[in-house]
Amino acid sequence: MTRIGVASLLSLSLAVSFVSCADESELSAETERLAREEGAAATHALMGMLQANLVAAMQEGGPVHAVEFCAGQALALTDSVARGLGEGITLKRVSNLHRNPVNAPDAEEVKALRHFETVLEESGSLPKDWVQQTPSGELRYYRPLVIAPPCLACHGDPAEMDTAVVDAIRQKYPEDEATGYTAGDLRGLIRVGISRDRIDLDSSG
Repeated sequence: MTRIGVASLLSLSLAVSFVSCADESELSAETERLAREEGAAATHALMGMLQANLVAAMQEGGPVHAVEFCAGQALALTDSVARGLGEGITLKRVSNLHRNPVNAPDAEEVKALRHFETVLEESGSLPKDWVQQTPSGELRYYRPLVIAPPCLACHGDPAEMDTAVVDAIRQKYPEDEATGYTAGDLRGLIRVGISRDRIDLDSSG
């Protein structure tokens, strides 16, 4: 590549970086506060719904039934909660080590996962949440998901898990990557997408 070509690429890279930083700086304290309010409420609604149904599945048929519940109903329940919250809200659980490919992170969600991992590595503790503005202007609220001891029945060391659970996971999720955790590990994030229109309506009201 010519020297001019390299210089052009460097200039373009710097310009993109500058625009990206400028976009992030436009997130006002009030907008961030409103996004946190919307995101926290949506997270609470989703976790309440999923936990209640997961506990019921565990009580009905143990971890194997919990795997079946997650495979058959978790995504539908997530969409249902999002619809119940009204226009301008989307919900997703994301992880680098996902069980369902639907929960694989997009580029902005990868940045969010990196943010939480970096803070954890540098400070020894996870931040409560984080607000991100995407290049399209969408606001995203993130809340970390941490492995609790009961989660290890389906997400722990396969060598220590019930063989029936391991078999159920392999059947429902042939490409599963979500085992090998220990209690306290960062499992992933809840991502709440919030349209700017929804935030603007809240701030004007």
